[in-house]
Amino acid sequence: RNMLWRFPLVPTGAGSIVAGTYETQTQMFSKKVFPKEVRIYTNPLAADNAFEIDLIGSGGSVLSGGSQKFGVGTGSVAAGTDMVQYNPSTAPTYAIGVRITNASVTGTRNWTASKVEIDWVPAGK
Repeated sequence: RNMLWRFPLVPTGAGSIVAGTYETQTQMFSKKVFPKEVRIYTNPLAADNAFEIDLIGSGGSVLSGGSQKFGVGTGSVAAGTDMVQYNPSTAPTYAIGVRITNASVTGTRNWTASKVEIDWVPAGK
């Protein structure tokens, strides 16, 4: 299990939703790896938070099967939750980055992430 990156995503407080995207640097591996689980730790989420997590590859493009949308109060995420997770279904890769996009159309509140963790296993050459 490796932990990657710690960051605030968007400012909180009064004002309009921040329609922003945060992207990490891409972590390179000497051999291919298979991402098994992605976890995002947050401040307690409120109703109307909405965002999408994408795993990105070496060229900066989204890995097929590496995305997940989260909507608090409209999906499977309950208000007050402080961690969301999913199991990507990507092919093995030698490079992984994370892109988080705040969904300003479906979400109406800002939120803050504090840590991203990706569990991975070796997947060959």
